[in-house]
Amino acid sequence: MLQRALKLFFIGFVCAALTACMSEPFNHKQVRLLKKEGFVLTEEGWRLGLPERLLFDFNKSDINPQHASEIARLAEQLQKYQLNKVKIVGYTDNIGNPEYNLKLSEKRANSVATVFQNHGFNRMNMQVIGKGSAQPIKPNNSEENRAENRRVTVIIVP
Repeated sequence: MLQRALKLFFIGFVCAALTACMSEPFNHKQVRLLKKEGFVLTEEGWRLGLPERLLFDFNKSDINPQHASEIARLAEQLQKYQLNKVKIVGYTDNIGNPEYNLKLSEKRANSVATVFQNHGFNRMNMQVIGKGSAQPIKPNNSEENRAENRRVTVIIVP
């Protein structure tokens, strides 16, 4: 009797484990929203694929009102679909002191995180990172390219 109970328990445990392994981290509606908002799937998670939405002026970490309202709308949409764990990563161009740029990039990420927090996100569910001038999306060889590198990306984590 005990042997049979243990066997059934083991079979149930294996089935539950396999089901958990097969389940997707995001459901169909969540994936549809992420794609609609311009996110692309990367190894790191769903990354906002439209950096022009989160650009900053030279040596600034404040968000202009137009971008703030767009970020707020995005935060509300993500909350609505229960996508409430994010990694927010700030970047700079390569002008200036690397240590200063690292701090500035973190301030930029924190500016976006504050908007997310003001629109329902729990700060404990946000990872805020500054990467300075690391990982430019364009070569830092013109003002236009440097402007595109002054950005924040939002990554949805499962």
